[in-house]
Order: sequence, then C-alpha cells, then structure tokens
Amino acid sequence: LALKDVSFTIEPGENVAMVGPNGAGKTTVVKLLCRFYDVTSGEILINGINIRDIDRREWYEYLGTLFQEFIHYELTARDNITLGRAKENNDKLVIEAAKKSGAHEFIEGLPGKYDQLLGRQFEGGIELSIGQWQKLAIARAFYEAAPVLILDEPTSAIDAEAEFEIFKNLNKFYKEKTLVFISHRFSTVRNAGKIIVLRNGEITETGTHREHLENAGVYARMFRKQAKGYID
Repeated sequence: LALKDVSFTIEPGENVAMVGPNGAGKTTVVKLLCRFYDVTSGEILINGINIRDIDRREWYEYLGTLFQEFIHYELTARDNITLGRAKENNDKLVIEAAKKSGAHEFIEGLPGKYDQLLGRQFEGGIELSIGQWQKLAIARAFYEAAPVLILDEPTSAIDAEAEFEIFKNLNKFYKEKTLVFISHRFSTVRNAGKIIVLRNGEITETGTHREHLENAGVYARMFRKQAKGYID
C-alpha cells in the first residue's frame, strides 16, 4: 500500500504543509485530493460529503493545482497566466499575479512583454528557463484564485530568495483560503499553520513548527540537518 491508516483534517482557510522523505506518500495524498484516482479503502470527505459523490467538474471549480512536473503552454505570457480564467482576461489582475509570483520582471524584459509567444514550437517564440516557467505557472495560480490551492514542489527550480517572496505573497493572498503544499525547504514549511509528516506511507507527526521541534521527532531531525547545512 502507498498509504496506510492516513487520517487528518484540513479546515477552511488553513495553511497545511506536508513533508517527508522521497516515497513517503505525499504526492499520493495530493493526487487523491485531486481525485486523479480513488482510495481503495476509507473515504475522503469534503464538508462531510464523500468526494466520490461530488461532481468532478464542480470540485475542480474550487481547486487550483500546481505540480513540479507541469505543462509548458507554448502560448503568450498573458495567455499562460489567464488560462484558468481565460474569459476574464483582466490586465490589472494579470500584472498583479505576475508580480506576486516574481514573473513580472522577466516578462517586461521580453521583446513582446506580456504578448510575447513562449517556447520554440512556433516561429518567433522565446524559450524560458525552468525557473521562469515555474514563476509563470505560479502566476497562473494567483490569477485563478481558487478557494483551495494545492502545490507539489512548485518552486523546485526557483532560488531561495525568490521562493521566500512567493510564499510570503501566497500566505498573504491565501489568508482566507485553503493552501496545501509539499516542499523540502523547511524555510518555507516552518510558516505553515499545520505541518504533516509522512514516512513509509503513514503520518508520524502533526503539529506546528514549534511543536515539532519540541517533540524532537523526524521533523526536528530533518529541520536541524538542513539548517546545519546552511550554517556550515
């Protein structure tokens, strides 16, 4: 089994981080929440309703997602950002989303700015770095402004300083919404309201950053090991 006896609650407006070694089951939890597949036993409840009884299209109206391996849309920079709410296409909101994700600066440096075609598939397109593509995808998440946002290692190719600014904006923007994210950078994880630690498909610890450090368990060991690497 990928997951065993996993049980937890996410409250509306809560900021939840999931951490653990590779293969612990973090991404599996996320894919189950997105209903890419269903649980083989037990149940996932959304406001007390089994997720299987909720229309998938309706659930996706409330759900925003960003995975580490995301699609590069070889469209304009603007279209990449507005894709989740293409009918609105509000220039002000587009720029605000790009600023929050750190994408605005490099977009302004493109020959066509927000109308620049991206990627090499079509003539006149410009390729971006992986970090720039990630910033663009995060801008799309800001623009979509879904009530529930799930992030799976969304800043793996982004430098630590830029990541800090992105999550500062996410925490501010999602103060009244629900944010669930997976990250291996504890400088980001430590600010979550609830941190769930998974190991071998099971939840071993749940609590705040301070509570985890006081408990001196797996989380505390991983945090101090990473912190020691920065200090040394």
